[in-house]
Amino acid sequence: MDLDTIVRFVLLGLGIGALYGVVAQGIVLVYRGSGVLNFAQGAFVMVGAYVYYELIDRRDVAPALGVLIAPFVGAVIGAATYRFVLRPMRYSSPLSRVIATLAVLIVIQAVAVLRYGVDTLGVKSWLPTRTVEVISGAPVGLDRLIILGIGVALTLALTGVYRYTAFGRITTAVAENERTAASLGHSPDRIATANWALGAALAALVGALLAPITFLQPTNLVMLVVPGLAAALIGRFQSFGLAFAGAAAIGVSESLMARYVATPGWSQSVPFLAVIAVLVLRGTALPLRSHVLDRLPEAGSGRVKLVPVAITVGIATVLLTLVLGVRWVDAFTVTMVFAILCLSVVVVTGYAGQLSLAQYVIAGLGAFTAAKVSHEWDIPFLVALVLGVVTAAVIGTLVGLPSLRTRGINLAIATLGLAIVGFALVLSNYEYTGGTSGITVPEPSIFGWKIGTINAPRRYAVVVLAMLVGTAVVVANVRRGVSGRRMLAVRSNERAATALGVNVLATKLYAFALGSAIAALAGVLLGFRLTNVISSQFNVFTSITVVGMAVVGGVGYIGGAIFAATLMPGGFGSEILRDFHGFEKYLPLVSGLFLLYVLRADQNGLFMMNRHLAHQIVGKFRRRPHAAAELPAVTETVPAAAVRVTPKRLDVQGVTVDFGGVRAVDQVSFAVEPGEVHGLIGPNGAGKTTVIDAISGFVRPSAGSIMLDGTPIGGLSPRRRARAGLTRSFQSLELFSDLTIRENLAVACDAGRARRYATDLVHPGSIELDDAAWAVVSELDLAGVLDRKPSEISYGMRRIVAIARGVAAAPSVLMLDEPAAGLDDSEAHELGAVIRRLAHSWGVGVLLVEHNTELVLDVCDRITVLANGAVVMSGAPDQVRHDPRVIEVYLGTPSDTDTDAEPVVSA
Repeated sequence: MDLDTIVRFVLLGLGIGALYGVVAQGIVLVYRGSGVLNFAQGAFVMVGAYVYYELIDRRDVAPALGVLIAPFVGAVIGAATYRFVLRPMRYSSPLSRVIATLAVLIVIQAVAVLRYGVDTLGVKSWLPTRTVEVISGAPVGLDRLIILGIGVALTLALTGVYRYTAFGRITTAVAENERTAASLGHSPDRIATANWALGAALAALVGALLAPITFLQPTNLVMLVVPGLAAALIGRFQSFGLAFAGAAAIGVSESLMARYVATPGWSQSVPFLAVIAVLVLRGTALPLRSHVLDRLPEAGSGRVKLVPVAITVGIATVLLTLVLGVRWVDAFTVTMVFAILCLSVVVVTGYAGQLSLAQYVIAGLGAFTAAKVSHEWDIPFLVALVLGVVTAAVIGTLVGLPSLRTRGINLAIATLGLAIVGFALVLSNYEYTGGTSGITVPEPSIFGWKIGTINAPRRYAVVVLAMLVGTAVVVANVRRGVSGRRMLAVRSNERAATALGVNVLATKLYAFALGSAIAALAGVLLGFRLTNVISSQFNVFTSITVVGMAVVGGVGYIGGAIFAATLMPGGFGSEILRDFHGFEKYLPLVSGLFLLYVLRADQNGLFMMNRHLAHQIVGKFRRRPHAAAELPAVTETVPAAAVRVTPKRLDVQGVTVDFGGVRAVDQVSFAVEPGEVHGLIGPNGAGKTTVIDAISGFVRPSAGSIMLDGTPIGGLSPRRRARAGLTRSFQSLELFSDLTIRENLAVACDAGRARRYATDLVHPGSIELDDAAWAVVSELDLAGVLDRKPSEISYGMRRIVAIARGVAAAPSVLMLDEPAAGLDDSEAHELGAVIRRLAHSWGVGVLLVEHNTELVLDVCDRITVLANGAVVMSGAPDQVRHDPRVIEVYLGTPSDTDTDAEPVVSA
């Protein structure tokens, strides 16, 4: 390698890396100011580029003035985006807010296409373009060095402003705790608006700087958000310096790879593979206790109404075979294919809660596989389809691997990066895909029945309809089965699911594999519509759009996927607009605006909006029936005394837990005997919940041992400890909000049935509760609420359900973390009686952490008292009640006039 050439390409990479860095810093600003991951940042880059082009090329404005005006326009659009889109959605789920930024991207890009078209445009530079030699023999454009200098100056300025000024300190305060900052008189809305304006201005400045360097094209410009996101991720969405350094590294690696690696795609792929690796290494298998998952859009029940479905399918078959013209048949075919694709998003995002931005690219990889084997080996259509689906399922599993250690926005960036890698290395590589003409495939047929769209478009449409119905039934079956309950449990709360023995890792990978298989089915059906499968049509931008449309349709509902498909280009919606004199070109703009409207109106999507409207209309014409008494749910009856668990003793010896330099738990030892209620009490911060976290495997002790029935379990995962008979409840309940009470209990009974991942696809069966679950339903009087969701019952009842769910797993040891919090005295007394019966009648060893001291003293057989992470004393309730050390650190001082008075409860 020539050293001068290396230096030259490093400098060129630093120039483009500086632009990536400024984009990343805008993303960091927006995230710090409002907590929103802004996928529209690339659209703001495009705004700056086209504003500059408009002013310089069409308005004959001086280039220097154009560079000043472009960021101003970007700032106005950025501030408006927050005030009119994100601010009204501040109580929506993080998923909805992220999709809202995608909708803004779609709208801005659609406006740019309508104004400037899709052809590439050029514009003159305002910077000097002559070459200079930083070192002898390594010429580089002066404009690149100036851009690098601008990037470095902006990085230093932003670091200084946000570290040393009042505005920066207030922004940091708002980012850490919005309510506290507001209570001190600072307006979070103003801070967020200012940061959105500044972040968008930086992006627009990048557009003005970039416009003269490259040709303008809407799709290419908006995708600049991807390296910006990668760099912001390196900076942890906090550090401007680290984000800029990461962007510079990405720019340099892209430049060197483009120079020295001949295989197409690697220059775009390697940086993102490295970023994904860093992201995975940083992540954790389970979220920390502080992780709070905001509520996602609702998920459907998966129930299938056979008569309406049969009627709808029959009507659709008649329309496709006898009534509609060929043009409309093809439009419906495309819509049905996209409905299948959106069903893959329902599985991955709607059910499992994993935000994947790679589904359309995965569909393309499945189509490419099927086309390749069909073209080269002359394999029948159905066999090629199966191979494409299986290949995509494997690829989807690989795409899902980052979800094992990442979640939320990090996972979205990881899947987007993998989508870029797949598209760059395979789908856009003309060496593999046949170039712009694609891969020629034979006319598809099924057992000799020709179904090609050229000669038999109606047959192909009917086959696609059958595939759509079959896929919808599979997705509905999964939702009603054990695998669906596991996915919704993981989506709702990974920690709680793990504590019940659910294999969170397997559940996530299953969702990605199944979703990818469904996406590949759609990709093959879309690709084989024509005689040539063009893999490059399965681009990353459309992959983002598919997720947005799935959310607007209703990402948790099968019907939502069908609604979403009507908004995709080339299908039913496009065909309707085609008859309105060229209005088809407005479909992307209409879809984006409609997406914004639906997200603001109802985050559960268009399907539920229409369903609610239909119910209101029907209700006006239906006679109201007389109110009838609610019938009690039919349940089995299992006497509590008939249930006995496997007795196991829990031994905790010298457990120590350190968080950095802070010792939260110090040499804690105690034992919980079978059939015993063992209390663990102490003041706030004593380390009680940390002890439970250590025993259940959610934190790793730095010293000590934990044994269950004499067997060390310190090396077991939380799931395996749950399977061994050690379960727990949580302070914040952490019930699965999208599942009914019956389904919550069933999750505890479902653990260990791996075969259900396969059988649920065709036969989900009914919900099965075992004897322990039915006994606890009877014991806690839950029969009347089994088919309600947690949000539909009282807080006290939710507390009871949280205990019932843990007991339904028939544990040997049950750890209860503040079960009486929020209950009144009578409810707490009843709860105490239940806890004693569970221990004494069932043989369960109960470890009770509770601030209600009277409950603990009344219920427990033995009590251990903690203070500052260490054991103060351990003994019978009477000993604890009168121990001077316990009185001093926790119970309070007895009355001087009555030494036998009850202790003052100090929470």
